Amino acid sequence: MRAVHLAAAALAALGSAAAAAQPQIPATVYGSVTIDGQPAPTGTEVRAFIGPVDCTQAAPGERPAFRDGPATAYVVTVLHESQRPGCGRSDAVITFTIDGRPALQSVPWEPGPIRLDLSLGSPTTIPLPTSTPTPPGGAATPTPPPLRTGTPPTDDVTPPGSLQPGGPGGSAAGPSQQPQPPADGAFWPWLLIPAAAIAAAAGLAALRLRRKRPAGD
Repeated sequence: MRAVHLAAAALAALGSAAAAAQPQIPATVYGSVTIDGQPAPTGTEVRAFIGPVDCTQAAPGERPAFRDGPATAYVVTVLHESQRPGCGRSDAVITFTIDGRPALQSVPWEPGPIRLDLSLGSPTTIPLPTSTPTPPGGAATPTPPPLRTGTPPTDDVTPPGSLQPGGPGGSAAGPSQQPQPPADGAFWPWLLIPAAAIAAAAGLAALRLRRKRPAGD
């Protein structure tokens, strides 16, 4: 029974040692680099230290700073002590060098991203530019054109030379002075008058012919 307990304790110790030996998440420090109040030139090298140990993951000259608009940007990955002895841990402080000269700023080590602007010679720092947020949907809604004012267009177009009501040579009757035919029913009285006259003349002619004929006919 005692042997079983000893074996279990040994396995637990091995498990703890294996967990402690696994690499932990490093710190990633980023920001701007300013030298004497001016953006550092592209190619400036930033390195991170914990005590005397250089804990920068990149090799020297591998990831220099670069100019980004009005500022110079840098990114440094600072290793954990499980990755390099003497490096990152909960009570460690990261110091930096800019082209081999000590920077004025430092920051406690912690896993994950850390924002820190560095400077050399003058405490003045030039921060990195921030992007303007874009509203949902991307491009702005276009402004509709202004509404036109005034008299709307009409299809009543008067040809040149037409008489206008109330104008010179015109009257209130309208632009056209052509005589209009009467309604369909107005023609019938005028047609009946000549028809009646023709019928009466025919009747008189027939009476005259009968009077002139001899009695024996």
